[in-house]
Amino acid sequence: MRLPLKTEYACQVMAQLARTYENGEVRRVEELAEAEGLSPNYLVQILTQLRPMGLVISKRGKNGGYLLGRDPKTISLAEIVSAMEGEDLIESSSGNGGKSAAKVNQAWNQVNRNLRSALEAISLTELIPDESNAGTETDWVI
Repeated sequence: MRLPLKTEYACQVMAQLARTYENGEVRRVEELAEAEGLSPNYLVQILTQLRPMGLVISKRGKNGGYLLGRDPKTISLAEIVSAMEGEDLIESSSGNGGKSAAKVNQAWNQVNRNLRSALEAISLTELIPDESNAGTETDWVI
């Protein structure tokens, strides 16, 4: 199972927006794209998908750009992933009706619940890059 790159990029851009949340700075798409090594056009698609969930706000005009919709402490990784992928990360069909289909489906549903709990436990503030030690690993307790 692999998380789509678009969702990873959404988490990255949200972390960039979280860096400047406190000062209310509106960030230009080009600036965000450069910080994360993304195409500005692709980034706009991602931001457009995050906006209906209230995770980002867009500002128009000469000084326009994007900022977080609310405090990064209140945004979980689960919300970002849900905005990009939908509620269930692991979608299991009921199978072909075989004798083990129901048990297999129950197992995948449990995995999905566990994954959602783990994602809900990580707030956006934990993803904010620390400029002094960018790239250091974090020990997640999941």
